[in-house]
This record gives sequence, C-alpha cells and structure tokens, in this order.
Amino acid sequence: MPEKEFIISQATRVVAEDFRNNILKNATEILQRDIQKVTTQKESDNEIYLTVDDHAAVEGDDFQINQSTDSRITITAKTSLGVMYGALAVSRNILKIDDFWYWMDTVPSVQKSIKWTNFDLHIPDYRTKYRGWFVNDELLLRGWKDHDSDRYVWNRVFETALRVGCNVIVPGTDVSSQINRNPAKSFGLAIAQHHAEPLGAKMFAREYPDLTASFIKYPDLFRKLWRDAIMDQKGTPTIYSLGFRGQGDKPFCEDDNSREWNDQSIADVVNGIIQEQYDMVRELDPEAPMALNIYGELAGLYRKDLIKVPDDVIEIWADSGYGKLVSRRQNLDNPRLPLLDVPNPHHRQRGLYYHVAFHDLQASNFLGLLSNSPEFVSSELTKAHEKHFDTLELVNTGNIKPHVLYLREAAKSWIDGYQARTNDQILDDYVANYYGSHQAEIVSLYKRYWQAIVQYGSHSDETAGDEFAPFMIRRIIKAWVGHREKMSDTGWVVGDVSLPEAVKKIDGLIEPKLPEWQSLVLDIKKLMLDLSEQDAKTLYGDLYLSVLYQANGLNAMHLVIQAYNLSMAAQKDDDYLKPFLLADEAYHAMSDIVFAQDHHKSTKWYDFYKNDGYDDMPLTAIKLKFLRHYLRTLGDTEDEDAWERNYIKTPGEARVMTLWTTSREMSDDHLARKLREKLIDKL
Repeated sequence: MPEKEFIISQATRVVAEDFRNNILKNATEILQRDIQKVTTQKESDNEIYLTVDDHAAVEGDDFQINQSTDSRITITAKTSLGVMYGALAVSRNILKIDDFWYWMDTVPSVQKSIKWTNFDLHIPDYRTKYRGWFVNDELLLRGWKDHDSDRYVWNRVFETALRVGCNVIVPGTDVSSQINRNPAKSFGLAIAQHHAEPLGAKMFAREYPDLTASFIKYPDLFRKLWRDAIMDQKGTPTIYSLGFRGQGDKPFCEDDNSREWNDQSIADVVNGIIQEQYDMVRELDPEAPMALNIYGELAGLYRKDLIKVPDDVIEIWADSGYGKLVSRRQNLDNPRLPLLDVPNPHHRQRGLYYHVAFHDLQASNFLGLLSNSPEFVSSELTKAHEKHFDTLELVNTGNIKPHVLYLREAAKSWIDGYQARTNDQILDDYVANYYGSHQAEIVSLYKRYWQAIVQYGSHSDETAGDEFAPFMIRRIIKAWVGHREKMSDTGWVVGDVSLPEAVKKIDGLIEPKLPEWQSLVLDIKKLMLDLSEQDAKTLYGDLYLSVLYQANGLNAMHLVIQAYNLSMAAQKDDDYLKPFLLADEAYHAMSDIVFAQDHHKSTKWYDFYKNDGYDDMPLTAIKLKFLRHYLRTLGDTEDEDAWERNYIKTPGEARVMTLWTTSREMSDDHLARKLREKLIDKL
C-alpha cells in the first residue's frame, strides 16, 4: 500500500470549521503563519481543516489527524483546546517550529515545500492534570511592546504556554490579570488566580481607595467584589482561588487594625471567608474546580491544624522561592518546614506552585537564571510528583525569556514516565536544541554559572540570584551615608550586627567567587567571537546577561565595601581619593550592565529590560554615582579643585596663582579618568 502523503506549501490553507470559535481562529492563524514562515513554493491547493467533534475517537484534550482526501487533512478533537494542541503539534513536529521560538529567536529551516507522511500525532500522556504558568512579577512584559503592541506579546505568552503543554494560566498580576483573562481564554487556556486575588476579584484598595481593606469593617463590599468576579467568569474554564490575603500580597491583618490578631483569630476570619467563597462558587458556577494556596502565613496556620478546607478543594503548596520544597523564608523567619511531609488525612488533591523565577527584593532571580541548578530543579519536581503534588502545577515564569531553560524542563516533568535528569542530560539536550556549533564548550559555560554562585545561607540551596548585589549595594550606601549603625532588611544574611561587621561578612561570601565570575565573562566573550551570528545572539541573551548581572553586580558590591573600609579609616582629605576611585569603578561596573541590556545583540530585545523596577540596575548605578560624588565631597575642597591641582595639573601650572583657575572644575567622570592616568603606578 503506497505511503500517504500531504504536501504543505504556500498554497496550503488552514481552515476552521467555525471562525466564531476564537480558539479555532487563533489555532488557524498560528498554523497558517508557521506554514508561510517555513515554505517558499506554491504547489497544489490543499487545506488543513480544524474541527471540534463530540464523537471524535479520542479522550480528553487529545486530537486525531486524518487525511480525508488527497487535498484535505482534518484535525479533530472533542474540545477546542484539543484542536489547538493538534495545530501546534503539526507546527512542532512537521514544520519544526521550536516551542520557544519567540523567546529564543530560533530560525526554522525553510524549504520549498514539506512532505507530510506521519499523521499519528497526539498529546503526551500527562500525569499532571492541570498544567500551568503563573506569569508573575511581569514588570518587563508590562513595559515592553513588540510589533508595537503589548497584546502581540501576551498572545505569544499564551501560544508558548500551549506549545509546552499548559492548559491553565495565571495571566499576570492585579491589573494585568484582569486585562489578559479573556484573551487567554480565547487561546484555550483555563484561568487560575493569584493567591492574593481570590476568585479573580479586583483588589479592594483599587475599587475603594479611601477605605481600609478590612473584611471585618466592610464584609459586604468584599462579597460584592467576589460575586462580581464569579459572574464575570462563570461558565468559562476557571479554577477559582479561595482564601484571603491583604492588599499587595501580604497578611491581611497587616492592613486591618480593627482588633488585636493572633493565630486563632486570623484563622477564624480566613476559615469563614473560605467557606463563604466556596459556597458562592457552588451557587453561581457549580461545576468549577477550586483551589487554596497554602502560602505565606497560611502554611503556618495549616500546620497548626487551624485552617479548615472543603475536601474537594485542591491544595496548592509552594516551594521556598528558590526551588527547594520547604517553606519560604519570610524576612528573619526561616523554619524550612518540609513541604512533602505534610499529612493529608482528608486525601485532598494537591498541587504545587513552583518558582523558576522569583522576586523577593533580596537574593532571588528576576532578570537572570535561577541560582540553583537545573539538576536540582529536576530532582525537586520529581520528588513532588512522587508524593502526588501533581493535580495542579503552576510554574512561576517571571518574564519568560530569562527562564526558558527551566520552563522547558518543568514542562517535560509533567509527562508520565519523566525521571529526574542530571545537569549533563538537561544541558546537552538544551544546547543541542538551540546552538549549531561549539556545543560542548557552551555546555561547560552554563555549568560554570552554578559553580560560581554565591551561597548566602547555611543550606546549599540558599543561593544568591541577580537581585542580591543591587539590593545589598543600595542598603550599604543608605546605611553608610546616613550614618546608621546597621543596614536594613539584611538580618537574614548578616544577622543582627553593626555595619562594619555586616560588610565584612558579605565580602567574605562574595570575594572568593569574583575570579570565577570574571573568568566566565571573559570566556563567554571570547567564544561569541567564534560563534555564528545566530548562536552569538542566543548565548548573549540566554547566558551572557545572566553572568554579567552576577559578575559586575558582585564586583561592584566588593568595590563599595573596599571603599567603605578605606573611608572609615581616613584621617586626612586625600585618604578619600582611593575610595572615590573605587566608587567610580563600581559605578561603571553597574552601568556596563545597563549598557549591555540596551545593546543586546538582537535589536528585538533592546527595550525589554527598560521597566526593571526590582533589580533596578539603573537606580543602583545612580546610587553609586551619588556615592562617588559624596566621597569627592569629603576629600576634595569646597570648590572641587584640590585633587585636580595636586594630582593632575603640572607643578608649574598648579602653583601659578595669578588666575585662581583657567577652567571650571572637572566632572567626576573626567577627574576619575585623569587620576587613574596620573596615579597608575601608585594605586
């Protein structure tokens, strides 16, 4: 029997049975776009037909592909989401479009036409029922447009989520989640909700800015927000999040001074609200699943057996924020309670909220790669699945682009039969997929990233991401210039010690790692000179920037600490000259990060980092520039001319006083450059 074949070419049309179905419409547009992208020649007119059929011979969201005639392929499923998965399977397996093409800028192989013979495509056998992305801390996405459109960007978020097997998404935080909810549904994704936004309701403080966000004071206003949210979403694929936190993702009792709070009184309020919300959903949207995030303060109350949960609600437990399956550190409170050992006497379904990106304003990774290795993440996810924390898994994606390595592996872990993989296995697979040459060298560079990571805590997983250096630098400067005895918000790493002791401890953590980071930066730069343009762009955006955040950030912090120590020992004005130059060097190290972001090897990403308000490298550079001038103010004269006169001008010119000066004082930049030039043998 001759082999069936179907020729995909520029003449192939993708047709939906019903264009009023937005999911089919989006599936059609994606597959048609990809066909146009990878073929160049028109052959015989034919079509790929997308249709939903309640009687399709598949289960769940699976699909089937049949060649109904020589000129028609039919992709059929019982659900619209199944048809979307089918269209994406053709894009991936037949057209060879990478799942992360948008974020990795992969260039597909272009052919005149494509001969399609394998129609036996299906979704993988997933062990995780609800598989989702939590697009959280999405500052970069909020501030960036591609194709002059933020909607285009978010549509690519939804497309990529579907490509890796998601069927659920939390489409942003606060205002973003409200805006993106319906567009996400139009791609076939069910909506889950941020733990700080129960039922997907609008924030109380946004709707009632002049009122205290107190359920005790204004229960009916909260109930109205919840009811409105359910009515807005009822009948659509939604997993309602129950619970109650304060405005801004913090304990509600911090916003509510209506009484004195203890564990029992907090639990009483939360339990009453959970039951009210549960009953409200059962009344208004009876078939909808519900979940409760055992997160933050709720985890401690749950372990004390103070939280009452209806048995058909899915429990969602969270990792440490750094990928470890223990409770999250909250400022100085770090009990590291094991997540997987929590008894489950009611046999509730359980899920996981897992971070491959995180923002806690202290030491996490926001702009770059997670500070714990992919092997570590693979192992932790495998343990969670073995303990059946796999009914619902939400992976915190941050802004997606910096975290593709981990998002790709997390998606693989949802598939039945997945086993924990080593760094070698994960990186060999990843690098082979995204780089055309020098693969062994590139794998080695990735490995060195985690070998160079600073460990800030006593546990091996307590490692410093890209937020660590800028966070600490700003606090050192504040305490130093403000003549404070201690730094704020840093007891979790230095303890309750004075500023001199704190900076000594921090420097002891980071200084041994500085040579590794500087060597890694240099070796990546060298290799990029030998790579193809495409591979160099990929390495720049996927690894080099992550390394630069660490290398330059930690080096800038080391320089600030050196400047601080010398400044504290200064006995005369000129003793501030060396600290001034150290601060100048730190300023340029941080500015180089901003320059590297703004001059990405791919012009597409030039503006992607502009809205970084967490690491806030630009603000940190401004603080360092200020510190530099502060030190000049301490050491130079009121008119800022002594260092120039004593160290830069020729002796004859410096001594001639007929005219006090022949030009204005040098800028800090100019002065630092000239001082280095003159004092190169003395510094």
